[in-house]
Amino acid sequence: MTMTLTYHVDKSVSFSEVLLLWGTDRQQVRTLLNDKFEIGDNVVDLSQYNNGDTSKNIIQRRDIYKNYQGQDNFFFLNFDTNDRLTEVEVHHGFDISIGAVVIDFSMDIEKAADLLDTISVDKKRLSDGEFFFRDLKLTIASSDAMGGEGNELSYFYCSKDISHLLDDEVCS
Repeated sequence: MTMTLTYHVDKSVSFSEVLLLWGTDRQQVRTLLNDKFEIGDNVVDLSQYNNGDTSKNIIQRRDIYKNYQGQDNFFFLNFDTNDRLTEVEVHHGFDISIGAVVIDFSMDIEKAADLLDTISVDKKRLSDGEFFFRDLKLTIASSDAMGGEGNELSYFYCSKDISHLLDDEVCS
């Protein structure tokens, strides 16, 4: 049976019964989830492309979960530089509940986008198979859009703060 991720815009995500509020401390998240994970912290140095300016570097602070609670799933929990939960990226293994809408990873991306459009006032197609919902603070993408094959939902991203997406020319 597939687990459910419940997303409450501006508040939290839940993995089945485990509630994670945005801003929860990384160590507390690990304790609450109580499962194996891989630390995926990384710095992508972009200073060579920005005249030595390191302020444009990408700092990734993430915990990577595979087969959480013995189920077939894969997701990242991303944290800010103060180790507070800010983003969730899901690649498979969950039904995703947002308000009255449920989407899943066997669903055609267009159907998932249409369902989300029923609870959103701001859907934007970024490319074939990739959608941004500004008011829901989330993006979804198909397997094709992620470099694989197929038009099924393959990526779900939600965040406490989407300002980094709004600054991108693609989304403005």
